[in-house]
Amino acid sequence: MKAWDFDAAYRAYARMVYWTAYGILKSDSDAMDVSQDTFMRAIKHEKKLAAMTDAQQKGWLYRVAYNLCMDKKRREKREFPSETEELFDGPDMDQSTLPEAAALSKEQKRLVRDAIDALPEVYRETVVLHYFSGLPYEEIAALTGASEGTIKSRMSRAKGKLLETLKKGGEIHG
Repeated sequence: MKAWDFDAAYRAYARMVYWTAYGILKSDSDAMDVSQDTFMRAIKHEKKLAAMTDAQQKGWLYRVAYNLCMDKKRREKREFPSETEELFDGPDMDQSTLPEAAALSKEQKRLVRDAIDALPEVYRETVVLHYFSGLPYEEIAALTGASEGTIKSRMSRAKGKLLETLKKGGEIHG
């Protein structure tokens, strides 16, 4: 049996795990906690992960992160991001990672963050996985168990809702 390479898995999937958690919990510190817990569980299950393909490992890490987030939401009231938290900050990222982010003002970042946060969870999850984790629609479909067409539809609806919210100057209406 081949050995599981934790370092390679962490480098490959830490960003996806973080943004999955952030998209659900909307808190940098909670997302970092879930990321750490996810990889701690991976270490516990390294024999199981060693027997999996890369795609299966990615799916397993996504599902663990998602389940940890759902558990956390059930246990605690939702924590809202503070005004000082930055939407585009994450593990091992700087402004050069996301050049568009460098051009956005603090107020624009807040408006975008609020608009994404206001999306229904299925749309928010799709947006976060695609734009912040960098996953293509096909992989999002595999991770979430939805069809690729459903993911494209969710993304289209999410973009429409985001555009509508941002055109109104960030005012969020139920």
